Amino acid sequence: MNVVRGIFSGIFGFILVIALVALGIVITINHTILNPNFVISELDKLDAYSIIADEVKNQVPREEPYIAEIVDETLAELEPWLREQTITAVNSGYAYLKGEEELNIVIPLEQVKTSLKGNLAQTIRESPPPELEGLPPAQIEIFISQACAEIDRQIPQQIEVNEALLGPEIVTQFHKAKEIIGYIEIGYKALIGLAALLILIIALIQWWRVKAIARYVGTSFATAGVPSLVAAIVARHFNFQAIPFDIPPGIAAKLPQLISDCAYPLQIYSAGILIIGIGLIVLSVKLKASGA
Repeated sequence: MNVVRGIFSGIFGFILVIALVALGIVITINHTILNPNFVISELDKLDAYSIIADEVKNQVPREEPYIAEIVDETLAELEPWLREQTITAVNSGYAYLKGEEELNIVIPLEQVKTSLKGNLAQTIRESPPPELEGLPPAQIEIFISQACAEIDRQIPQQIEVNEALLGPEIVTQFHKAKEIIGYIEIGYKALIGLAALLILIIALIQWWRVKAIARYVGTSFATAGVPSLVAAIVARHFNFQAIPFDIPPGIAAKLPQLISDCAYPLQIYSAGILIIGIGLIVLSVKLKASGA
């Protein structure tokens, strides 16, 4: 009879190992990829706004010094604005993907227009381009007014993102993403329930004998914790810079930090269940045989 109990306890213990490993992955995803606060904090750590500004600067023809100067000054001024709008967009996007609200992201551009026009006027007054050199101030002011009017015509008051503007193909992809996120959230709750149920089944199979329960459950926890912890540590210390990525150098240089932060929740979870597992195994050893 003890052999039969041991076999069934081992089978359910193995299933518990799988459930605990899967739960660690789901917890990691929930605390990183599906967590808007994590995404925002990573953007801050990676200095993503400066990287975006540098990429924009690289697209500006440098043979027109005064244009390059205007763009540089405007981007520097707009970095706080860019961060603020990014936070709003990220939070709204995640609320939409999690089914909490409809997709309606509005990005006002008035500050962009004001900054661009101000830097344009200042640069032209201080250092006019060759075609304006020698002209009287009144004509230069007319040129500035015309340029500012063109900026107003070219740049809208705001950018609005909703399903109607995205088109059916992109909306379909978003709906698939929403389904996947829904499955992950269901899986998170299901895995916790499954782990608790498996522990209960093992306890029933062992007739509530504390020593045997601690041994089987502790072994499952420790077995699940070791590979997950090793994987998390390897991910946090692996040299991803040695792998050629087709991404901007500024982002590639900071990719190891991003991977490390993504793996951190898994490391904490794995270490936790490993400690619990070792503790239960030690408890099973210390318990008197009469308690078996």
